[in-house]
Amino acid sequence: MASVIKRINEFNAEIPEYLRHIKWKAMEESAFRFYRGTAHIFAQDFIKLYKYKPKIRTWICGDLHFENFGSYKGDNRQEYFDLNDFDESILASPEPEIARFLTCIIIAANEMKASALNIHKTLHVVMEEYITTIINRKALMLEEKIAHGAFKKYFEQLNDTNRTEFLQKRTEKHKGHLKLITDGKHFLPLEDSKKADIYNSISILLSESENFSHFIFEDAAFRIAGTGSLGLERYCILFFSKKKGKNYLIDIKETRKSCFANLIDIKQPEFTNEAIRINTVRNIMQFNSPAFISTITINNKQFVVQELQPLSNKMAISDFGTDFGMFGEVAKEMARLIAYSHLRSSGNYGSSTVDDLQKFASKKQWQRDIIELSAVMAKKNDKYYKQFLKAE
Repeated sequence: MASVIKRINEFNAEIPEYLRHIKWKAMEESAFRFYRGTAHIFAQDFIKLYKYKPKIRTWICGDLHFENFGSYKGDNRQEYFDLNDFDESILASPEPEIARFLTCIIIAANEMKASALNIHKTLHVVMEEYITTIINRKALMLEEKIAHGAFKKYFEQLNDTNRTEFLQKRTEKHKGHLKLITDGKHFLPLEDSKKADIYNSISILLSESENFSHFIFEDAAFRIAGTGSLGLERYCILFFSKKKGKNYLIDIKETRKSCFANLIDIKQPEFTNEAIRINTVRNIMQFNSPAFISTITINNKQFVVQELQPLSNKMAISDFGTDFGMFGEVAKEMARLIAYSHLRSSGNYGSSTVDDLQKFASKKQWQRDIIELSAVMAKKNDKYYKQFLKAE
């Protein structure tokens, strides 16, 4: 197999130089940030090392790690916390999903200087939580009213977040009009011609979609967010709602094939395009989808549309410092959310039934294999990260 540097460069070959610089800087931050930016490397290595021959079909998000969970508001304006990124989603089986998540736990644990014993215990607890939830066969949700520990504090923090203050941090008055602040950190400026392309494309939603019919376009900027998706076209649009009398920020992200698309030998449903795939899988895996979810086409490229989710609405590994115990408790709750999503999507678009999923989950051998493989994958990530730093 080619060197990791070559694999990274080939995958990101079409990224403009200025975005490549931003993405590389992000990936240099830590082994975990590097892991977030190289889902394609994980996918390739997993298929090769696991000798992957799926015995069951399950919808997976395809890039499951700690920071791809987050909170968002649904159309009912209720707050949800769930799996929150489906760019790499694909019909597969549970093994790559669970392996990706367990590997991220090991990487985070190493950054927190956790002991080998505590890491071992946490991996088994997380796996057991996933299996138990599947066996119980009931897809629920994480409810704010009964949240405890870190999640209780998290929801309290969300409730304290002032939406107006957030908008004020991202916007400014210019010649009597509200504009997005292009600070080089969150947003980059766009040429008027690109703004016109975006407006022309979004105008179809403004005229035809009930969710967007009350919106007035005010401004647009290039959005910098994520790690794996850095380099794709991504925009933020500032709208004013005539109906609500307030502003909204809408996120528009370019889509591409899942990094597993050419690796998994399972016949996939024929979606109209990648944006439709992402939104369809999101709809069957999440308890409720984010507000304003839709798709648009800009210059023959497909984009997913949804309400912008501030980075502060995600739990970050850095939030835990060296408290691996608390981190492990949150990871256990996340394991339950993973199981809920797999149960929820069972029997949809070619996936196996809940009965089949339950039978598969109960088998011990794959559980042991995935835990062992996750340790191997974490070591590989550390090796690749060091090679990446040296090359830069």
